[in-house]
Amino acid sequence: MADIQDYLTVYRRFFEEFATTVDPDDQLPVKVAGYYLCDSELVGEIVDWTYQYLNQKCCPSSLMAPLTKIVIDEIKFACKKQPTACGYRSSENTYQPLRLMQVVTGKVNEVCLRYCDNGKLATLPPPSPGPPISSCAIKNTRRCMEDRHVIIEDFHTVFNVQDRSPASYYAVFDGHAGTDAAMYSVSHLHQFLAESSFYPTDPERALKDAFSRTDSLFLEKSNRENLKSGTTAVCALLRPKEKMLYVAWLGDSQAFLVRNGQAVKVVNPHKPDRQDERERIEDMGGCVLFWGTWRVNGQLAVSRAIGDMAYKPYVTADPDVTAVPLNGTEDFLVLACDGLWDFVTEQEALVAVYQQIYEAPGRNMLCANCSENQESVVDV
Repeated sequence: MADIQDYLTVYRRFFEEFATTVDPDDQLPVKVAGYYLCDSELVGEIVDWTYQYLNQKCCPSSLMAPLTKIVIDEIKFACKKQPTACGYRSSENTYQPLRLMQVVTGKVNEVCLRYCDNGKLATLPPPSPGPPISSCAIKNTRRCMEDRHVIIEDFHTVFNVQDRSPASYYAVFDGHAGTDAAMYSVSHLHQFLAESSFYPTDPERALKDAFSRTDSLFLEKSNRENLKSGTTAVCALLRPKEKMLYVAWLGDSQAFLVRNGQAVKVVNPHKPDRQDERERIEDMGGCVLFWGTWRVNGQLAVSRAIGDMAYKPYVTADPDVTAVPLNGTEDFLVLACDGLWDFVTEQEALVAVYQQIYEAPGRNMLCANCSENQESVVDV
Protein backbone atom coordinates (compact mmCIF):
# COMPACT_ATOMS: atom_id res chain seq x y z
CA MET A 1 0.00 0.00 0.00
CA ALA A 2 2.87 2.38 0.84
CA ASP A 3 4.43 1.87 -2.61
CA ILE A 4 1.10 2.61 -4.30
CA GLN A 5 0.72 5.80 -2.30
CA ASP A 6 4.30 6.79 -3.14
CA TYR A 7 3.91 6.63 -6.91
CA LEU A 8 0.43 8.17 -6.81
CA THR A 9 1.87 11.02 -4.75
CA VAL A 10 4.53 11.56 -7.43
CA TYR A 11 1.85 11.51 -10.15
CA ARG A 12 -0.40 13.90 -8.21
CA ARG A 13 2.47 16.32 -7.64
CA PHE A 14 3.28 16.33 -11.37
CA PHE A 15 -0.31 17.02 -12.46
CA GLU A 16 -0.76 19.74 -9.85
CA GLU A 17 2.47 21.43 -10.93
CA PHE A 18 1.43 21.04 -14.57
CA ALA A 19 -1.88 22.77 -13.87
CA THR A 20 -0.17 25.78 -12.29
CA THR A 21 2.51 26.23 -14.99
CA VAL A 22 0.75 25.34 -18.25
CA ASP A 23 0.42 28.18 -20.76
CA PRO A 24 -2.46 27.39 -23.15
CA ASP A 25 -1.58 30.47 -25.23
CA ASP A 26 1.94 29.27 -26.08
CA GLN A 27 1.80 28.79 -29.87
CA LEU A 28 5.21 27.13 -30.27
CA PRO A 29 5.95 25.00 -27.19
CA VAL A 30 7.99 22.35 -29.08
CA LYS A 31 10.20 22.04 -32.17
CA VAL A 32 8.28 21.56 -35.41
CA ALA A 33 9.61 20.57 -38.84
CA GLY A 34 8.77 22.71 -41.84
CA TYR A 35 7.59 19.90 -44.13
CA TYR A 36 3.97 18.85 -44.57
CA LEU A 37 2.65 15.56 -43.16
CA CYS A 38 0.57 12.75 -44.60
CA ASP A 39 -1.78 10.37 -42.79
CA SER A 40 0.83 7.63 -42.45
CA GLU A 41 3.16 10.03 -40.59
CA LEU A 42 0.71 11.31 -37.96
CA VAL A 43 1.48 8.80 -35.20
CA GLY A 44 5.23 9.44 -35.26
CA GLU A 45 4.78 13.20 -35.08
CA ILE A 46 2.21 12.93 -32.27
CA VAL A 47 4.65 10.81 -30.25
CA ASP A 48 7.54 13.20 -30.86
CA TRP A 49 5.61 16.35 -29.93
CA THR A 50 4.03 14.72 -26.89
CA TYR A 51 7.38 13.47 -25.60
CA GLN A 52 9.04 16.85 -26.21
CA TYR A 53 6.26 18.63 -24.36
CA LEU A 54 6.04 16.24 -21.41
CA ASN A 55 9.83 16.20 -21.03
CA GLN A 56 9.80 20.00 -20.76
CA LYS A 57 7.26 19.64 -17.96
CA CYS A 58 9.47 17.10 -16.11
CA CYS A 59 6.89 14.36 -16.48
CA PRO A 60 7.73 11.14 -14.56
CA SER A 61 9.10 8.62 -17.06
CA SER A 62 6.49 6.02 -16.06
CA LEU A 63 3.71 8.40 -17.15
CA MET A 64 5.12 9.16 -20.60
CA ALA A 65 3.86 6.05 -22.38
CA PRO A 66 0.29 5.88 -20.99
CA LEU A 67 -0.30 9.61 -21.51
CA THR A 68 1.12 9.47 -25.03
CA LYS A 69 -1.08 6.49 -25.91
CA ILE A 70 -4.18 8.44 -24.80
CA VAL A 71 -3.10 11.47 -26.84
CA ILE A 72 -2.50 9.33 -29.96
CA ASP A 73 -5.94 7.73 -29.75
CA GLU A 74 -7.77 11.02 -29.16
CA ILE A 75 -5.88 12.96 -31.86
CA LYS A 76 -6.49 10.22 -34.44
CA PHE A 77 -10.20 10.44 -33.62
CA ALA A 78 -10.10 14.26 -33.90
CA CYS A 79 -8.36 14.06 -37.28
CA LYS A 80 -11.18 11.86 -38.58
CA LYS A 81 -13.95 13.93 -36.99
CA GLN A 82 -12.64 17.45 -37.69
CA PRO A 83 -9.67 17.18 -40.07
CA THR A 84 -9.62 20.87 -41.05
CA ALA A 85 -9.33 21.94 -37.40
CA CYS A 86 -6.29 19.64 -37.15
CA GLY A 87 -4.53 21.33 -40.07
CA TYR A 88 -5.68 19.06 -42.89
CA ARG A 89 -5.44 20.54 -46.39
CA SER A 90 -7.75 18.60 -48.71
CA SER A 91 -6.22 20.10 -51.85
CA GLU A 92 -2.82 18.59 -50.98
CA ASN A 93 -4.01 15.64 -48.86
CA THR A 94 -1.53 16.71 -46.16
CA TYR A 95 -1.50 18.25 -42.69
CA GLN A 96 0.03 21.62 -41.85
CA PRO A 97 2.55 20.73 -39.11
CA LEU A 98 2.29 23.87 -36.98
CA ARG A 99 -1.48 23.66 -36.67
CA LEU A 100 -1.42 19.93 -35.97
CA MET A 101 1.27 20.40 -33.31
CA GLN A 102 -0.87 23.02 -31.57
CA VAL A 103 -3.80 20.60 -31.53
CA VAL A 104 -1.56 17.86 -30.09
CA THR A 105 -0.08 20.00 -27.30
CA GLY A 106 -3.56 21.32 -26.52
CA LYS A 107 -4.70 17.71 -26.16
CA VAL A 108 -1.76 16.97 -23.85
CA ASN A 109 -2.89 19.90 -21.69
CA GLU A 110 -6.44 18.55 -21.64
CA VAL A 111 -5.37 15.00 -20.74
CA CYS A 112 -3.02 16.12 -17.95
CA LEU A 113 -5.61 18.44 -16.41
CA ARG A 114 -8.08 15.57 -16.53
CA TYR A 115 -5.85 13.61 -14.14
CA CYS A 116 -5.94 16.31 -11.48
CA ASP A 117 -9.06 14.38 -10.45
CA ASN A 118 -7.88 11.93 -7.77
CA GLY A 119 -10.40 9.34 -8.91
CA LYS A 120 -8.86 9.21 -12.38
CA LEU A 121 -5.33 9.30 -10.99
CA ALA A 122 -5.63 5.80 -9.54
CA THR A 123 -6.39 4.36 -13.00
CA LEU A 124 -2.86 5.12 -14.22
CA PRO A 125 -0.39 2.22 -14.18
CA PRO A 126 2.40 2.02 -11.58
CA PRO A 127 6.04 2.38 -12.66
CA SER A 128 7.62 -0.69 -14.24
CA PRO A 129 11.13 -1.77 -13.25
CA GLY A 130 13.76 -0.55 -15.68
CA PRO A 131 17.29 0.82 -15.90
CA PRO A 132 18.00 4.45 -15.00
CA ILE A 133 18.68 6.57 -18.09
CA SER A 134 20.64 9.79 -18.59
CA SER A 135 20.59 11.90 -21.76
CA CYS A 136 22.42 15.00 -22.88
CA ALA A 137 22.27 17.30 -25.91
CA ILE A 138 24.58 20.27 -26.39
CA LYS A 139 24.91 22.72 -29.28
CA ASN A 140 27.95 24.66 -28.11
CA THR A 141 29.11 27.20 -30.73
CA ARG A 142 27.06 25.91 -33.66
CA ARG A 143 24.40 28.27 -35.02
CA CYS A 144 21.84 25.47 -35.16
CA MET A 145 21.46 22.17 -33.32
CA GLU A 146 21.12 19.55 -36.07
CA ASP A 147 21.16 16.46 -33.84
CA ARG A 148 18.23 14.72 -32.16
CA HIS A 149 17.67 11.86 -29.72
CA VAL A 150 14.70 9.93 -28.41
CA ILE A 151 14.07 7.64 -25.43
CA ILE A 152 10.93 5.49 -25.27
CA GLU A 153 11.04 3.29 -22.20
CA ASP A 154 7.70 1.53 -22.77
CA PHE A 155 7.83 1.06 -26.53
CA HIS A 156 5.00 -1.45 -26.79
CA THR A 157 2.48 0.63 -24.85
CA VAL A 158 3.12 3.75 -26.94
CA PHE A 159 2.62 1.94 -30.24
CA ASN A 160 0.03 -0.57 -29.02
CA VAL A 161 2.22 -3.56 -29.91
CA GLN A 162 0.43 -6.76 -28.93
CA ASP A 163 3.31 -8.50 -27.20
CA ARG A 164 3.54 -9.44 -23.54
CA SER A 165 7.25 -8.81 -23.23
CA PRO A 166 8.43 -5.23 -22.62
CA ALA A 167 10.75 -3.27 -24.89
CA SER A 168 12.65 0.02 -24.71
CA TYR A 169 13.94 2.07 -27.63
CA TYR A 170 16.81 4.57 -27.65
CA ALA A 171 18.21 6.45 -30.66
CA VAL A 172 20.59 9.26 -31.61
CA PHE A 173 20.54 11.07 -34.96
CA ASP A 174 23.39 13.28 -36.16
CA GLY A 175 22.00 15.60 -38.81
CA HIS A 176 23.96 17.49 -41.46
CA ALA A 177 23.07 20.10 -44.12
CA GLY A 178 19.99 21.01 -42.10
CA THR A 179 17.69 19.56 -39.46
CA ASP A 180 14.94 17.98 -41.56
CA ALA A 181 16.39 14.46 -41.91
CA ALA A 182 17.18 14.16 -38.20
CA MET A 183 13.77 15.55 -37.22
CA TYR A 184 12.01 13.15 -39.58
CA SER A 185 14.01 10.16 -38.36
CA VAL A 186 13.59 10.92 -34.65
CA SER A 187 9.83 11.02 -35.23
CA HIS A 188 9.36 8.09 -37.59
CA LEU A 189 12.05 5.41 -37.34
CA HIS A 190 10.48 4.00 -34.17
CA GLN A 191 6.98 4.34 -35.67
CA PHE A 192 7.99 2.33 -38.74
CA LEU A 193 9.74 -0.24 -36.52
CA ALA A 194 6.53 -0.82 -34.57
CA GLU A 195 4.48 -0.93 -37.79
CA SER A 196 6.81 -3.35 -39.59
CA SER A 197 5.27 -6.70 -40.51
CA PHE A 198 8.40 -8.30 -39.01
CA TYR A 199 7.86 -6.78 -35.55
CA PRO A 200 7.86 -8.06 -32.82
CA THR A 201 8.77 -11.56 -34.03
CA ASP A 202 11.93 -10.64 -35.97
CA PRO A 203 13.45 -7.41 -34.58
CA GLU A 204 16.52 -7.53 -36.85
CA ARG A 205 14.49 -7.62 -40.06
CA ALA A 206 12.06 -5.09 -38.60
CA LEU A 207 14.90 -2.64 -37.94
CA LYS A 208 16.16 -2.97 -41.50
CA ASP A 209 12.61 -2.51 -42.76
CA ALA A 210 12.16 0.61 -40.60
CA PHE A 211 15.37 2.21 -41.85
CA SER A 212 14.44 1.49 -45.46
CA ARG A 213 10.94 2.96 -45.08
CA THR A 214 12.22 6.02 -43.21
CA ASP A 215 14.76 6.76 -45.93
CA SER A 216 12.36 6.09 -48.80
CA LEU A 217 9.63 8.35 -47.45
CA PHE A 218 12.06 11.10 -46.51
CA LEU A 219 13.57 11.02 -50.01
CA GLU A 220 10.08 11.39 -51.49
CA LYS A 221 9.54 14.38 -49.22
CA SER A 222 12.98 15.77 -50.12
CA ASN A 223 12.20 15.57 -53.82
CA ARG A 224 8.78 17.17 -53.35
CA GLU A 225 9.86 19.95 -50.97
CA ASN A 226 13.50 20.44 -52.04
CA LEU A 227 15.09 19.19 -48.81
CA LYS A 228 18.86 18.60 -48.87
CA SER A 229 19.71 17.22 -45.45
CA GLY A 230 20.79 13.83 -44.20
CA THR A 231 21.41 12.14 -40.88
CA THR A 232 23.43 9.31 -39.41
CA ALA A 233 21.67 7.11 -36.87
CA VAL A 234 22.29 4.65 -34.08
CA CYS A 235 19.40 3.00 -32.27
CA ALA A 236 19.04 0.31 -29.66
CA LEU A 237 16.06 -1.91 -28.91
CA LEU A 238 16.19 -3.55 -25.48
CA ARG A 239 14.07 -6.68 -24.97
CA PRO A 240 14.87 -7.60 -21.33
CA LYS A 241 12.53 -10.57 -21.04
CA GLU A 242 14.24 -12.25 -24.00
CA LYS A 243 17.61 -11.01 -22.67
CA MET A 244 18.41 -9.43 -26.04
CA LEU A 245 19.73 -6.08 -27.20
CA TYR A 246 19.43 -5.10 -30.86
CA VAL A 247 21.56 -2.27 -32.23
CA ALA A 248 21.23 -0.79 -35.72
CA TRP A 249 23.26 2.04 -37.23
CA LEU A 250 24.15 4.14 -40.26
CA GLY A 251 27.21 6.36 -40.46
CA ASP A 252 29.55 7.30 -37.63
CA SER A 253 27.22 7.54 -34.63
CA GLN A 254 28.20 4.74 -32.28
CA ALA A 255 27.22 2.61 -29.30
CA PHE A 256 29.20 0.57 -26.84
CA LEU A 257 28.19 -1.83 -24.10
CA VAL A 258 30.07 -2.26 -20.82
CA ARG A 259 30.26 -5.68 -19.17
CA ASN A 260 32.04 -6.22 -15.87
CA GLY A 261 33.94 -2.97 -16.34
CA GLN A 262 35.05 -3.79 -19.88
CA ALA A 263 33.86 -2.00 -23.03
CA VAL A 264 32.33 -4.24 -25.70
CA LYS A 265 32.40 -2.66 -29.17
CA VAL A 266 28.98 -3.03 -30.79
CA VAL A 267 29.24 -0.69 -33.79
CA ASN A 268 31.70 -0.51 -36.70
CA PRO A 269 31.05 3.02 -38.04
CA HIS A 270 30.37 3.57 -41.72
CA LYS A 271 33.07 5.91 -43.01
CA PRO A 272 34.44 6.36 -46.54
CA ASP A 273 37.93 5.32 -45.42
CA ARG A 274 36.73 1.80 -44.60
CA GLN A 275 38.02 -0.45 -47.37
CA ASP A 276 34.73 -2.30 -47.85
CA GLU A 277 32.74 0.95 -47.90
CA ARG A 278 35.13 2.55 -50.39
CA GLU A 279 34.90 -0.46 -52.70
CA ARG A 280 31.10 -0.49 -52.47
CA ILE A 281 30.91 3.21 -53.39
CA GLU A 282 33.37 2.89 -56.28
CA ASP A 283 31.64 -0.23 -57.63
CA MET A 284 28.42 1.82 -57.85
CA GLY A 285 30.14 4.60 -59.82
CA GLY A 286 30.95 7.01 -56.99
CA CYS A 287 34.33 8.06 -55.70
CA VAL A 288 36.07 8.65 -52.39
CA LEU A 289 38.41 11.66 -52.21
CA PHE A 290 40.52 13.13 -49.43
CA TRP A 291 39.60 16.70 -48.45
CA GLY A 292 40.67 17.11 -44.84
CA THR A 293 39.22 13.63 -44.35
CA TRP A 294 37.98 10.94 -46.72
CA ARG A 295 34.67 11.98 -48.31
CA VAL A 296 32.09 10.49 -50.69
CA ASN A 297 32.41 12.37 -54.00
CA GLY A 298 34.77 14.72 -52.18
CA GLN A 299 31.95 16.10 -50.02
CA LEU A 300 30.30 13.84 -47.43
CA ALA A 301 32.36 12.36 -44.57
CA VAL A 302 29.98 9.44 -43.89
CA SER A 303 29.21 6.58 -46.25
CA ARG A 304 25.71 5.65 -45.03
CA ALA A 305 22.86 7.92 -43.96
CA ILE A 306 19.14 8.58 -44.12
CA GLY A 307 18.39 11.28 -46.69
CA ASP A 308 21.26 12.97 -48.58
CA MET A 309 19.34 12.74 -51.84
CA ALA A 310 22.23 14.21 -53.86
CA TYR A 311 24.52 11.34 -52.81
CA LYS A 312 22.25 8.39 -53.51
CA PRO A 313 22.81 5.55 -54.24
CA TYR A 314 26.39 5.74 -52.94
CA VAL A 315 25.33 6.88 -49.46
CA THR A 316 22.93 4.06 -48.73
CA ALA A 317 20.44 3.77 -45.87
CA ASP A 318 20.95 0.01 -45.51
CA PRO A 319 21.88 -0.35 -41.82
CA ASP A 320 24.06 -2.85 -40.08
CA VAL A 321 22.17 -4.64 -37.30
CA THR A 322 23.66 -6.69 -34.50
CA ALA A 323 21.89 -8.83 -31.92
CA VAL A 324 23.62 -8.96 -28.53
CA PRO A 325 22.60 -11.67 -26.02
CA LEU A 326 22.51 -10.32 -22.47
CA ASN A 327 23.83 -12.43 -19.59
CA GLY A 328 23.29 -10.15 -16.59
CA THR A 329 26.86 -8.87 -16.35
CA GLU A 330 26.08 -5.70 -18.33
CA ASP A 331 26.68 -2.42 -16.51
CA PHE A 332 25.52 0.15 -19.07
CA LEU A 333 25.06 1.08 -22.72
CA VAL A 334 26.15 4.38 -24.30
CA LEU A 335 24.82 5.77 -27.59
CA ALA A 336 26.27 8.99 -29.00
CA CYS A 337 27.11 10.82 -32.21
CA ASP A 338 30.63 11.69 -33.36
CA GLY A 339 30.54 14.94 -31.39
CA LEU A 340 31.39 12.73 -28.42
CA TRP A 341 33.53 10.05 -30.05
CA ASP A 342 35.80 12.51 -31.90
CA PHE A 343 36.95 13.84 -28.52
CA VAL A 344 36.33 11.06 -25.98
CA THR A 345 37.59 7.49 -26.20
CA GLU A 346 35.47 4.53 -25.14
CA GLN A 347 37.72 4.06 -22.11
CA GLU A 348 37.33 7.72 -21.11
CA ALA A 349 33.56 7.47 -21.51
CA LEU A 350 33.51 4.29 -19.44
CA VAL A 351 35.46 5.93 -16.61
CA ALA A 352 33.29 9.07 -16.77
CA VAL A 353 30.07 7.06 -16.40
CA TYR A 354 31.37 5.03 -13.44
CA GLN A 355 32.68 8.19 -11.78
CA GLN A 356 29.38 10.00 -12.32
CA ILE A 357 27.37 7.11 -10.88
CA TYR A 358 29.63 7.08 -7.82
CA GLU A 359 29.80 10.83 -7.23
CA ALA A 360 26.42 12.17 -8.38
CA PRO A 361 23.96 9.53 -9.56
CA GLY A 362 21.08 10.84 -11.63
CA ARG A 363 22.84 13.83 -13.17
CA ASN A 364 23.69 14.21 -16.87
CA MET A 365 27.15 13.07 -17.87
CA LEU A 366 29.71 12.91 -20.67
CA CYS A 367 29.10 16.35 -22.17
CA ALA A 368 31.94 18.38 -20.69
CA ASN A 369 34.56 17.54 -23.33
CA CYS A 370 32.57 17.19 -26.52
CA SER A 371 32.53 19.14 -29.75
CA GLU A 372 30.12 21.63 -31.28
CA ASN A 373 27.07 19.39 -31.81
CA GLN A 374 26.56 16.36 -29.60
CA GLU A 375 23.83 13.97 -28.48
CA SER A 376 24.26 11.08 -26.08
CA VAL A 377 22.08 8.61 -24.22
CA VAL A 378 23.32 6.43 -21.36
CA ASP A 379 21.30 3.42 -20.20
CA VAL A 380 22.63 2.26 -16.84
